[in-house]
Amino acid sequence: MANMMDYLDWRGDIPFSKDPFNEVDNLVLSEIAYTDFEGIVPAPGHFKSIRLKDASKRFFELHSEEELLRPEAPTTSKAPFLMKKAAESKRFSNIRISAYVNEIETESQVQFSAMCFHLPDHTRYIAFRGTDHTIVGWKEDFNMSFLTRTPGQERAARYVTEIGSNPFHKLRIGGHSKGGNFAIYGAAFCKETVKKRIIEVYSNDGPGFRDEITNTKEYQQIIPKVYSIVPEHSIVSMILNNACSPKIIKSNATGLMQHDALSWQIYGNRFIEVDDFGEDSKVFDATLRNWLLGISDEERSEFVDILFAGLTYDGTSTTDELKMSKKKTLENIAKAVSELTLEKQALFGSVLVKLGKAWGEALYRQWKNKQ
Repeated sequence: MANMMDYLDWRGDIPFSKDPFNEVDNLVLSEIAYTDFEGIVPAPGHFKSIRLKDASKRFFELHSEEELLRPEAPTTSKAPFLMKKAAESKRFSNIRISAYVNEIETESQVQFSAMCFHLPDHTRYIAFRGTDHTIVGWKEDFNMSFLTRTPGQERAARYVTEIGSNPFHKLRIGGHSKGGNFAIYGAAFCKETVKKRIIEVYSNDGPGFRDEITNTKEYQQIIPKVYSIVPEHSIVSMILNNACSPKIIKSNATGLMQHDALSWQIYGNRFIEVDDFGEDSKVFDATLRNWLLGISDEERSEFVDILFAGLTYDGTSTTDELKMSKKKTLENIAKAVSELTLEKQALFGSVLVKLGKAWGEALYRQWKNKQ
């Protein structure tokens, strides 16, 4: 079994001129996008870029490996090690990076980060960062269940339009997790002249969209260029709707941990495919669909607000802080709910009951199908 790290060992000495850009290269760049390049990669509008090997050198001058490996480090702290390995390879070392953006706006509930990779074939790969360790980032994901468009998605469309304004470069766009959602949205709703120069769009285990988006002309136009890559026990890609057929691939992790792209299995320059989703993934899909069908947008909005008010009750701002004490997290949610009006307490409880019912029905249908 091999992953991206092995891919860089095996094929890192092969330049793009010998082996053109492939789906694994897409994932490598999507994962590098989780690296904090603040103060290293130039921002948009400066017409400047930096080679990956120089960005890596600068990053590790500012951050020690011990800092990245500490127990309380963010779950995204593995990305710099992949970045470093890529930067040491012939294939990736001289790729240039530009237009780095990292915006976290608590009030408007936006966690948005993107960058542009200049590839040797004179194309540009726009990489959108997925959900990071900030709670506001995760809340934005939940907001997708009741907002037709999120501020982050609209920001992605503007970013693609801005980066794609140069008529001499064709575009590839991608991202992991929420970054995959932003990649599809940005490609679909960018300026029309930019859209014509998009070669392909990669959603690496990214969540879907509401029907109001998937039914639009703009979304339908971009779907033929979309590559949806998901692990066999995917959870995240089952959220909402995707109109494209996914490529289901092997992972050496279990359950939700398959969302970690470093667990995705590779042979040569391709992912190892499997025939179908795992049963747990199908149950989650059925549960979520039936649950969302049973509650209104207003109920979804209220539920998410209450849930995240509990998660941030004592000033907590990252998921890594939540992991330190699950008991404390549950206590904070209970405290936040207890301070609500009786009407809102009833709403929160009702939505939870409907979730439990949807899960039970999905499990029952799975059991019946096996008889």
